[in-house]
Amino acid sequence: MPTDGRRVPATSSDPVSDRASGSVAVPRRWRRLAAITGTLWADNNEGSVLTTLAPVIIDALALPPSALGVLTSVSKAIGILFGPLWTWLAHRTGRKGVLIVSTAFVAAGSAVTGLAQNFVQLLLLWSLVAVFAAASLPVVTEITADLFDARARGRASGYTFGALAVVAAVLGPLLGQLSRFEGGWRIGFYASGALGLAAVLFVAVGFQDPGVGASEPALRRRTAEQREADAKLTPAKLRSLAAIPTFVLMLGQRLISGHLLVTTYGVLFLVKTYGFSTATASVVVLPLGIGYLVGTIAGGLVTDGLHARMPGKGRVIVLQAAQFGFAATALVGMQVDWHSIGVFAAFWAVMGLMQGINPGVNRPIVMAVVPPELRGAAFALMLSVFEALAFIAFNLGAGLLIDAVGLKNVMLWIPGILMLVNGVYCGALYRTYPRDMARLDAMLGEREAGKAP
Repeated sequence: MPTDGRRVPATSSDPVSDRASGSVAVPRRWRRLAAITGTLWADNNEGSVLTTLAPVIIDALALPPSALGVLTSVSKAIGILFGPLWTWLAHRTGRKGVLIVSTAFVAAGSAVTGLAQNFVQLLLLWSLVAVFAAASLPVVTEITADLFDARARGRASGYTFGALAVVAAVLGPLLGQLSRFEGGWRIGFYASGALGLAAVLFVAVGFQDPGVGASEPALRRRTAEQREADAKLTPAKLRSLAAIPTFVLMLGQRLISGHLLVTTYGVLFLVKTYGFSTATASVVVLPLGIGYLVGTIAGGLVTDGLHARMPGKGRVIVLQAAQFGFAATALVGMQVDWHSIGVFAAFWAVMGLMQGINPGVNRPIVMAVVPPELRGAAFALMLSVFEALAFIAFNLGAGLLIDAVGLKNVMLWIPGILMLVNGVYCGALYRTYPRDMARLDAMLGEREAGKAP
């Protein structure tokens, strides 16, 4: 079995077709997915060292609250450049190798970040980590599409981010307790580096790349050379992404995803707005993570179930409901002083649930309308560029607006009102998604029959 994403030779471990269902079963697909999930840790903001321990880091280095927005925004800006670059490199040199190298540097960089003595050092080291962290999200998302067929992609994407949520839910409150010790935030960065090294070992030992398009029934008859040609990215292929209306709409949907702000500013919000200590406020990371886990699992199951019954709109229904549900919870849960961390934790759990639904539905929507050879580029654009642009705009903007309007008002407009707008926006997919999905199915059918390149 090859370790890159370019060739899929005919061996006993190649994907086998289930002729009764028309699906393709990739051997050991769940084990392979589990082996690469840990590489996403550094690019996952839920329960991260920086966001969980932001109040004590700000105090220790004498920084203004807006520094958190600058740090997170700069790292995402770096990802905009390097996310697509890593995707291109993965297709040129092999996806497994890229994941191993990038994750190893992330682990080392995270540990060294714990040595920062001032804001400039912290910014430079955190930015260096971001260069390598940008590789995992688009590459792992593309591999997920190659491991699983359309019937299981919702569950696969959901379980991936659910697993990350479990780790974040457990580690978040533990990281919060480090705030009780002098320099405890540094220990958090050291621990993050150790987790990164464990992720490298999992990829090296437990992952075999299935090859581009391995799960597609329509591609099972194509030779290794044909699949290699499919996987080559050309300017014409990249331009063709702009001709897929559903994909363009999904890019816009990421730009107005205001829920991204909660994971960055959630703990700081409770500390500054309602007077909780960092150790107490960090408690909400656990229910947020548990809710996220439930959302990924339940969302993936519901998404796959509705897609089976209503292929043209099932996924869109779930996506739209998640945006409206998050907005309503954020408006009620964050704009009222409930005087109890337990009550806030309950609202955080519901927000986590609604946010957790997204990976299990937005990724499969894109997978269903974008040809296999373009999925890596598509996810690099959607997750590394457009989601990063939204992250930068919201986090940097929030940091700049805190002094002017207050963090409470920022949370009113971005996670609350803007997410209502997001839900309305998703309604446009009811028109484009069925047509684009049918178009891709027809194209893959023609490839299988040898009528199309």
